[in-house]
Amino acid sequence: MTPLALQNDGGPLLQVRNLCASIGATPVLQDVSFSVWPKQIVAMIGPNGAGKTTILKAVAGIIRPVHAEIVYNGVRIDALDVADIVRMGVVYVPEGMSVFPEMSVLENLEVGGYLHRHRIDERLRLVFCLFPELEAKKRQRAGALSGGEKRMVVLGRGLMAGARLLLLDDPFLGLSPKIVRRFCSAFQELRKSGLTLLIAGQHVRRILRVAHVAYLIEDGSITLTGPGPEILHHHHVIQILFGDTRDSSQSAP
Repeated sequence: MTPLALQNDGGPLLQVRNLCASIGATPVLQDVSFSVWPKQIVAMIGPNGAGKTTILKAVAGIIRPVHAEIVYNGVRIDALDVADIVRMGVVYVPEGMSVFPEMSVLENLEVGGYLHRHRIDERLRLVFCLFPELEAKKRQRAGALSGGEKRMVVLGRGLMAGARLLLLDDPFLGLSPKIVRRFCSAFQELRKSGLTLLIAGQHVRRILRVAHVAYLIEDGSITLTGPGPEILHHHHVIQILFGDTRDSSQSAP
């Protein structure tokens, strides 16, 4: 796969400082600060309702924080529109399998490339290299694909948008262990090609095994930070996320 160039000067690709956000009148995030470095896979984990999705949406510009300083590739983005943030290479991929069912696989992917039409062919090659089954089925209706294939299309649309920083919200939701392993391999390939990934989700073991850095979110704040495999075995993570004190490596995919 062709590496994607970044204009980073050696510092963090993404810096989030003092992020506070609310849903309606309800506070969700309180003074969340973290950094993401180029070519990292970073995990956001935590119980349901902890604020993981809200963090991704704030970075993507989908929700407006109450307060924050969000800097991407040296440029402050917390006051920018979603389209401007996407043009800079920050792409949010929501949970679920939201394909356009009556459109072909190819048409679904081309929708993702609308901001950079002159590079559609190049980015299609990237997607088809990563997921060759999509190339084999590119003329088929996307609605006829399996669940895993639909998720490949959704991820492919993000790549077609020119992502440099992929914000993945619960990418393993509803997928079989075999497909989850496939996606973990794909994420590592994307990192090698130059992308940076920030992943939030509940499929904690798989996410942490591939994460360079992990952040535990509880009640809207970061309470624990460390390398993914190390966090996976932390007694507090095991207790609050797995509901027991067993070694997390001994159960679940």
